[in-house]
Amino acid sequence: MSIPLQEVMINGYGMKVYLERYRGVYKQWKRKYLEADYSDFNRLKQKQEAQLIDFLKFSQTHSRYYAELFKGIDFDHWDVADFNKIPLMTKEFLRTHVDQIATTRELPVFTGGTTGKSLCVYYTREDMQRRMAFLDAFKEKHGVKLGMRAARFSGKNIIPYSYKPGKNGGKYWRTNWIINQRLYSTFHMTEDNLGLYVEDLNRFKPKSLDGFITNIYDLAKYIEDHNLKLEFQPIAIFPTAETLLPHYRETVERVFNCPVRDQYSSSEGAPDIVECKKGRLHYAMDTGIIEVIDSTNPLSGEVAVTSFTTHGTPLIRYRIGDVIEFSEEKCPCGSRHPVVARIIGRNSDCLYSAERGRIHAANLSNVIKYLPNAVKQIQFVQTAEDHIEINVVYDKEHFRPDYDDLVLHEMRQRLGTKMTFTINRLEEIPREKSGKFRFVKNDIIPKA
Repeated sequence: MSIPLQEVMINGYGMKVYLERYRGVYKQWKRKYLEADYSDFNRLKQKQEAQLIDFLKFSQTHSRYYAELFKGIDFDHWDVADFNKIPLMTKEFLRTHVDQIATTRELPVFTGGTTGKSLCVYYTREDMQRRMAFLDAFKEKHGVKLGMRAARFSGKNIIPYSYKPGKNGGKYWRTNWIINQRLYSTFHMTEDNLGLYVEDLNRFKPKSLDGFITNIYDLAKYIEDHNLKLEFQPIAIFPTAETLLPHYRETVERVFNCPVRDQYSSSEGAPDIVECKKGRLHYAMDTGIIEVIDSTNPLSGEVAVTSFTTHGTPLIRYRIGDVIEFSEEKCPCGSRHPVVARIIGRNSDCLYSAERGRIHAANLSNVIKYLPNAVKQIQFVQTAEDHIEINVVYDKEHFRPDYDDLVLHEMRQRLGTKMTFTINRLEEIPREKSGKFRFVKNDIIPKA
């Protein structure tokens, strides 16, 4: 298929998505999010509880599952202190009972990827528009408005895997002119092709980049390693779908000379966590409820989510599988939305040792901090309770033989002396089918 025909099809699909996301209540909700006053915690809490009651009443009325679960409950006279008595919902339960839980079949959304469970949930049109309104309001608060030139790096398969340089001009991107967005294929971002991506970014001059942070990080490393010059400066970069590790942020901000503004949500639906101008992450109470369900530490642990934008498939106390650490700090930005110290990632995105317990990705990212510019990629794969494979792509120009020993030393510091390690020096570390890069892979320990 020719590139012009592909772009006609992409823009046709882009118009369909535009109408789904940006008509109806979108403008109303975006205005609410932009004008909202987040300075009074008690007022935020009252509004959150009112939204919760409305959401529970909707679920009771429209979902077969919740009609049975909430049978006999009068939510007009219900004590919100009883919220934690509602049973937790697991991914497996959602997967096998979605027909009973869902209230519509309007907008199917497929998720799964690195979680190992294939899910299909449904949104209402208003759910979708409200979620987009929040996301665009978040970006606009950082100076990026809808319609500004944007470069997107996601797992969408916009170009066939078999596509090779030289065919149809060797373009690894397509443009959705409806919203002035250029879609870059993440499945073709090999060392041989990255220079073409940089050249096109210099032509397109996007005001923002968003998508998989590991792909944007790979670009930043390539630009720096090859002493390339960027002919544009983005306003901000917005990572999605992957955990933003410290070394990703440091490199990307240095190379692109702009802030990286983190965000957290999920495909199936979760309350939003977004970064403010002061660099703190905030859990947006007006989008749902996030509970730490680890009773040993109320500020850190696995979370359950209740999202106010999941009327299509109501998610109430849903164990999404992520670990989050909260802070009691009051943010200098003035918002009293709770501060999130770290989005640690999925429960399965950790290594486990009998000596030290769970070691999460954020801790592992520091393993390479003493190897300046020497590591292009690194991945940790636990293959047994006492063994970890370390896949490394070294920069040949900066590599020294003692770097393997430094990596092993850092690993023993974190996981103890009883764990064994194997370092595999690779030319490239494969990504998942979803296009995401798994920094940590572990199928040994049970997924909570």
